[in-house]
Amino acid sequence: MTQRSDLMEPELTSQFEADDPAGLTSGRRAVSGGDSGSAGEEMELLHLGKDRVLEFTVRGPENGPVVLFHHGMPGSAVPMDSVLDSVTGKGYRVVTCSRPGYGASTAAPGRTVADTAETCRVLMDHLGVHEYWVAGWSAGGPYALATAVADSARVSGVLLIASFAPYDAQGLDFVEGMGVQNRVLFGSAAREERERRAIVTQMAAIVRDSDPAELAAGMASLLPKVDAAELTGAYGVDNAAHMNHGLAAGDDGWLEDLRALTAPWGFEPGDITVPVELWHGALDQMVPVAHGQWLTRQLPTVHAHIEGGHGHISLGVGRLGHKLDRLRSRAA
Repeated sequence: MTQRSDLMEPELTSQFEADDPAGLTSGRRAVSGGDSGSAGEEMELLHLGKDRVLEFTVRGPENGPVVLFHHGMPGSAVPMDSVLDSVTGKGYRVVTCSRPGYGASTAAPGRTVADTAETCRVLMDHLGVHEYWVAGWSAGGPYALATAVADSARVSGVLLIASFAPYDAQGLDFVEGMGVQNRVLFGSAAREERERRAIVTQMAAIVRDSDPAELAAGMASLLPKVDAAELTGAYGVDNAAHMNHGLAAGDDGWLEDLRALTAPWGFEPGDITVPVELWHGALDQMVPVAHGQWLTRQLPTVHAHIEGGHGHISLGVGRLGHKLDRLRSRAA
């Protein structure tokens, strides 16, 4: 693997009715969805067969380059204006989906990171997308990498924002530098199912229906000042709607994400062949910068940016469009 010399240098709708899964990929169509959106916009449902559905939204210019955005943990397909306006404002068309167990997406117990990427491949095929970019923030990062492996013929590049590394990554202390909540959460991965579920349920109760100020206070160990400021601003309102929708039907999505992230992902980072732009905040207390450093050593096509003045949230709010442009310019 190539080690990058710049590793530590900061660089300052409708519901579909088809029940036959074969029908989902038998005919491609143009990407649909509104040209703008908000936390209250209508979700769409893709029927996967066997009583399974995947919830998704599409927003942005009709003919813009398509980006599949993988949300964090917990999360949902509800698009956050404070995050995605910087993307659609630069002309991109953004697809978001609720991973299985979140929002209206049917739970898939035992799913791996690679399994979910395969489901997203089916979604993009259904939408008639011939070429697209993938972005993943936080827990969405591994799913973005997995999508580049599952759909290598169509994915042009990957944008990683504060992504987790594998739980069993050699030479990485996974929880070192994390705030107490994430230490507890990921520490539960080695416990019995009942204990893991109890911890996720307790954390979901804190997150669910909390106003941004209450959430910031409850997450203090995870938030450097730059992140606390974002959480009590416009992003905090967007994030509350985003997470509340994801957790409205229960905690299964969060529990399944925890399982998937701490189990084998179903692929190796070295399998990635498309350009990767990796961004990580040096102040990150949710996913410490050591995760980004580890991924930089393992991803053969990566260009890493470690930003000294940013944390987990401030790194991405209002700034993803610029980062996607950087990725596209490299690929070109």
